[in-house]
Amino acid sequence: MKRRIMGILLTMVLTAGLMTGCGSGGQEDNTASVSDTPDQINTGEGNENADKESSGKKAGSGKAVEITWLHHFQEEGIKVWVEDMIQSFEAENPDIHINVETVPYNTYDQTLKTKIASDDAPMIFDLAGQVYYEEYAKAGHLYDVTEIEGLENIDESYLPDGQVEGRQYAVPLDVNGYAVFYNKAIFDKYQLKVPTTLTELKDICEILTKNGVQPFAAPMQELWGLQEYVDVAGFPVFGTPDWFTDKMNLTSHFADDEKFKEAIKNYFSFKPYWGEDPFGTNWDTAQNMVATGEAAMVANGSWAIDGITAKNPDCDVRVFAMPTTDDPSGAVMILRPGNGICLYNSTDTDKLEAGKKFYTWLLGKDSGESYATNGFKISTAKGVDLSFSDGLMDIQSYPAEQVWNSSGLTLFSDEYYQIFYETILNYSMEDKMDVDGLAESLDNDFASIRN
Repeated sequence: MKRRIMGILLTMVLTAGLMTGCGSGGQEDNTASVSDTPDQINTGEGNENADKESSGKKAGSGKAVEITWLHHFQEEGIKVWVEDMIQSFEAENPDIHINVETVPYNTYDQTLKTKIASDDAPMIFDLAGQVYYEEYAKAGHLYDVTEIEGLENIDESYLPDGQVEGRQYAVPLDVNGYAVFYNKAIFDKYQLKVPTTLTELKDICEILTKNGVQPFAAPMQELWGLQEYVDVAGFPVFGTPDWFTDKMNLTSHFADDEKFKEAIKNYFSFKPYWGEDPFGTNWDTAQNMVATGEAAMVANGSWAIDGITAKNPDCDVRVFAMPTTDDPSGAVMILRPGNGICLYNSTDTDKLEAGKKFYTWLLGKDSGESYATNGFKISTAKGVDLSFSDGLMDIQSYPAEQVWNSSGLTLFSDEYYQIFYETILNYSMEDKMDVDGLAESLDNDFASIRN
């Protein structure tokens, strides 16, 4: 708890002057590192002053190289990790200055593409999976980090997630668990046990409702917030290795996919427990609801532990796999490598060398430990102890047969992702879910993209 309080206090100091819904969380505001001003973040101006400040701090150290780290991290603990990495790196490398730019998740990809096109590419940035790694690598924007120093610190089982045609272009720094996150004090108050079947979970929802507690905080005002509810109910059921590519290639159709339709029915069956205004509730509000006990649970990614605890350090956030059937084996923990950190393939040799040094720094064990403890993350760095968080230990407690791991899978690309979840959103707003109509709409929309 001391570590957590120190992290929160440091974050308050760092943000006094100032987006994962990972998949995606709390992704609406712009923030910056302590060395940046709002003007620098929003307009790119003020670099001259930043250079003067940097030179003043590093007098006599020679020519300073400034590189940019672009990200969309919004969780308070991850912001602490960002500053920790910058401050420790700059102390060891006084001739390199790291400029941080943070943008909302929902505009991140477009911002990155715009900056690359305008010859203002960041040296360090992250991408959200295989589709993006392939796109950016084939365009020549990603530096091949296959031989970079520090890669030996990362668990080899997660490295394939960042590879394109056998070469390493990205490295995931964490693995996210997608499940149900709950306020343990509320469960203890009403003597509720972790459910392993759909019936048990709905019984819990009924008990909570009768006692004036909203069962689920549902941040569906933000599309990625709805995505997490669909994913935890559906991916263990329909997420076979070829499911996503088959749908995009039109070799498989939603209308013929009974497992998909059954998963959507299960997802929608919990709508009575989402509260009065799920489509007007954002992620920040949802975290507050669980942190204060107004709501007992939220379906989301493991960054929720950090987000909820930041709202209330005394909240004991625990985790269970979302039941998908009335067979306990249907409670499946979803594991998905987080966004992969990438290095820009710059023609500026000074910036590239500086970027390689900082990239190596981010792959170190000290970075992995800071990332885990400050952000409540499952680090991909070897040997990082997670016993500081009962919630993370809950995620790791599931046996292999009850884990769905998307490492190395090609998920929906941006265009298909948008249509998939927006269509589900539109149908979710109705009083009854027209599953057949939803499936037909998705088939038509996917076909229109291909044609």
